[in-house]
Amino acid sequence: MIERPRQRHPAVAAFLSFLFPGLGQAYAGDRRLAALLAVPVLALIVTALVAFALGGRQAVNSLLSASFLTALVALDIALMAWRMFAIAQVGFAQPATPGPAVVASASPMGSNELVSARRWGTILLVVVLLVTTIGMHAWAGLLVGQLNTTLGNVFSGGGHGAQPSSGPDDGPLNIPEYSWDGSDRINFLLLGIDAGGSRTEELTDTILVVSIDPVGKTAVMVSVPRDTGFMPLPDRSVYPDGVYPRKINALYSDVRDDPGRWCPDLSADAAEACALRTVQRTVGLYLGISLQYYATIDLEGFTHMIDVVGGLTLCLPGRLVDATYNGPGDTWGPARGVELPQGCSQYDGQHALAYARARKGYIEMPDGSREQLDDFKRADRQQKVLLELRREFAQLDIFFELPDMLEAIGSTVATDFPRAKAGDLASLLPLITGPDIERVVLDLPTYVDPPLQPNVNYILIPRRDDIRAEMRRLFGADYLEGWYLATRRAGPES
Repeated sequence: MIERPRQRHPAVAAFLSFLFPGLGQAYAGDRRLAALLAVPVLALIVTALVAFALGGRQAVNSLLSASFLTALVALDIALMAWRMFAIAQVGFAQPATPGPAVVASASPMGSNELVSARRWGTILLVVVLLVTTIGMHAWAGLLVGQLNTTLGNVFSGGGHGAQPSSGPDDGPLNIPEYSWDGSDRINFLLLGIDAGGSRTEELTDTILVVSIDPVGKTAVMVSVPRDTGFMPLPDRSVYPDGVYPRKINALYSDVRDDPGRWCPDLSADAAEACALRTVQRTVGLYLGISLQYYATIDLEGFTHMIDVVGGLTLCLPGRLVDATYNGPGDTWGPARGVELPQGCSQYDGQHALAYARARKGYIEMPDGSREQLDDFKRADRQQKVLLELRREFAQLDIFFELPDMLEAIGSTVATDFPRAKAGDLASLLPLITGPDIERVVLDLPTYVDPPLQPNVNYILIPRRDDIRAEMRRLFGADYLEGWYLATRRAGPES
């Protein structure tokens, strides 16, 4: 009896090399080439795993650096070529000629025709595998490239990089130097900037502070209503009493329009940096805490982010009606204003933005009573929208939704948090939706008094002692700083 050698099918070999370079060559009996193709890829994987395991937090930060992501695109292209060679080398190889012991085929098709059909079938499979390989690596390369672009846009800082001018270096808005060590409590100022509609100025209608304790794994959200007035300034250079006499949501626009007056220590083209830093320091003084970083959100672009995740599930205790809302027409209500239904509904981007922004009109309860809308209830809904959006982020479809989401984030969000520590920032995000998060709105009547002349100018008056007591409860007396809450001084030192 003659023992026939086991036939090696090129189609099987090609598929194995598609799974991992060199597997097909090992199957075909070419162990030397198999090792040549497999060992570099294995070494690359092992090196990456070891570096990630030993590098800790710094390794994650490095993964998001511009240099690494650029190198990763180049590596992706090289790995694609490597895999294509491994697939083609065995897939297009001529199958072994059957020996004399092979029994004639019982197929009605001739032996030559059968071999030819199988050969063309193998070629077709190899082509499919090659095209699939190109598609996989092209998608990965585009995703990495989009991630790199998004990170570059997000961590641009919105003017953060402005340099001090040659003037005095002790002005009201020096660029702060801060380096987070990964364990200290860290505080962010989140500003929703609205320049839409018929407005002639950009207003910060969303003013939210997010404070995260990475050791205690807790987070706090504090909303400052847009109509809050008489908030503290870093010094007396602009107003003699060190207090801003207008609503806080107008401070950004006021400063940006006259940066030379507010920031003599910055260069003339640093208007946006001056505005952001002034608002950041003012809100920090109002709360009695240091705000290390800020992030801005363009409210119009915010709708795109919500649409990408397929909308948000948001709830209302009754039917919301705001006939003055300056938004687009919709199918849930009249062409002017907005009307949102009672209960929990799926909101697209425009309606979720209306949910977060509506502050006039009323909510009609199931019993027919009406609860008037105001800025405080709006601040609470804004917090809910952010938390729901964060929950949807965790469920993103990496293949179909992630590229669009990266594009939306890059055109909507900007922060001065250093990109070199982007991995640290990503590790903090889950804490914002954790069970220990606490949400506070500095609302009427507990933390602010009503306006003295509401029909003339609706400016809320801070209740400084009540705010101080709440901040002590949230952060502890030893954590508070600044002239407004940490001391009893009437204003900043001259």
